[in-house]
Amino acid sequence: MLKGPSPLINTYNPSAAQSETFFQGQFNSTQITRDPLITGYAFIKWMGLPSWVEEVYPHFRQFTEKNLRGFQGLQDIEMSNVEIQEGFSQSPAAFAGSAQKAQGFTLTHREYSGSPVRNAYTHWVTGIRDPSTNIARYPRDYGLPYSAANHTAELMYIMTRPDADSHTAGQTNIEFACLWTMVMPTRIHLSHLNFQAGSNDAVSELEQQFSGIPHISPVVDEMAVALLADTYQFQTMGDFQK
Repeated sequence: MLKGPSPLINTYNPSAAQSETFFQGQFNSTQITRDPLITGYAFIKWMGLPSWVEEVYPHFRQFTEKNLRGFQGLQDIEMSNVEIQEGFSQSPAAFAGSAQKAQGFTLTHREYSGSPVRNAYTHWVTGIRDPSTNIARYPRDYGLPYSAANHTAELMYIMTRPDADSHTAGQTNIEFACLWTMVMPTRIHLSHLNFQAGSNDAVSELEQQFSGIPHISPVVDEMAVALLADTYQFQTMGDFQK
């Protein structure tokens, strides 16, 4: 467990609990000590990719980051209990058991003519395992030793407040950040290419499944704050007004 305060903690107002009057049936509309959770936007950022994927698809990183239509995979962490029964009544007493994190996530991308999304992820998957032979291809094709370090990636997922472009001194606009390690795609998309009369004009979105291990900690929060500030600059209406 990584220790230390999260950089996101500065959005918490410790005096709100003392000054808030919601227990009296009303909201303090003069002090406005807190805001409800309203998420704004989500971003992904590849922290590392297999070199042989970027060699063939040099714009894979930017294309998939900017073509994000959805992110799914975060699941609640549940701690199990271990029960013992003692006494004449055999009443159970619960003790802390184990807590496990769910692994894996799904990215949704919009597909375009020429199938750039499908082709890029197909190259990644088939490089790790050729569906015809079940043999890894990238070691022979690119002269790399077979290793998870050479065919997995790292991905940062960031959820912001509505003020996605705000970097007020001493504050952060990030609500949540998660770093995924040992990331690799696990699906080759083909089913969307089936045909049904009357549906040939539908806009295609591909749900790409990944394996990966999630990490949530103050260190990850610090990485996300710096990463978002250095990576994204947003255009607003004011930029086009004279």
